[in-house]
Amino acid sequence: MSVEASDPTVRGGAWRTPRVAAPSRAAAWLLPAASALIGLALWEAAVAYFGLPAYLLPAPSAVVQAIFTYRSVLISQLAFTAFAAAAGFAIALVLGIVFGAAITASRTVDRMLYPWLVISHAIPKVVVAPLFIVWIGFGLKSEILFVVVFTFFPIIVNTVTGLKSADPDLLQLARSMGATRWEALTKIRIPTALPSIFAGIKISATLAPVGAVIGEFVASNNGLGHVLIQAVGSLETTLAFAAVFVISVFGIAIWYAAEWVERASIPWHASQRGGSNTGF
Repeated sequence: MSVEASDPTVRGGAWRTPRVAAPSRAAAWLLPAASALIGLALWEAAVAYFGLPAYLLPAPSAVVQAIFTYRSVLISQLAFTAFAAAAGFAIALVLGIVFGAAITASRTVDRMLYPWLVISHAIPKVVVAPLFIVWIGFGLKSEILFVVVFTFFPIIVNTVTGLKSADPDLLQLARSMGATRWEALTKIRIPTALPSIFAGIKISATLAPVGAVIGEFVASNNGLGHVLIQAVGSLETTLAFAAVFVISVFGIAIWYAAEWVERASIPWHASQRGGSNTGF
């Protein structure tokens, strides 16, 4: 019996790797949900078993009750945090892509600008946060600027990496056929860079609410960060946990929104396939 007849993965002398079916949507959610429920149950049991006071570690049931009790406050303060996070992230997105394109297009700009970007990223953000109050003032502007500083670097680094990863032979071919720099950028470099750019966007999107909350610690009387710092100061730990939960849910929602935009923008990329067809 020939190999072709005995092995269903070989047809006509060509090797075909078996295709592995993508997991169902229900299965993809089942394990994370089960893991979360088990973790919450262990947390609840540990608090009850050790008799921990609520100011030290509240039980999950107490946190849920606090979310329901303070729901109007948490939702209204979430609006301030969400606005600062969205505004700062939008500014960082535009600046990151524009500066990334400029760094890729000009070696002079690359050598002059990139070291300053690395230096700015190396400076601890919490250290310079009080300086924003001196330079800009107390309020929303300082908070938005803090979000920009927090989210700018991943976008520009991934943009530069993606734009520089274009196939040099393809760029040379386009140049030999009379393509301009703009045409090479829009038709070759940007499509190649989109997966890398979206990786930076997803990282920065989840950092945006973190930057907004930290900015609210030092430069705002509104937002979930202000609620959190006030709750901790008055030993209302249950309310603090409720604020942390709302912030976490907001960050998760932003992550999935960024993933949805990525799937809609680059459905052709290998990262968007539902399953692997390699068999490994």
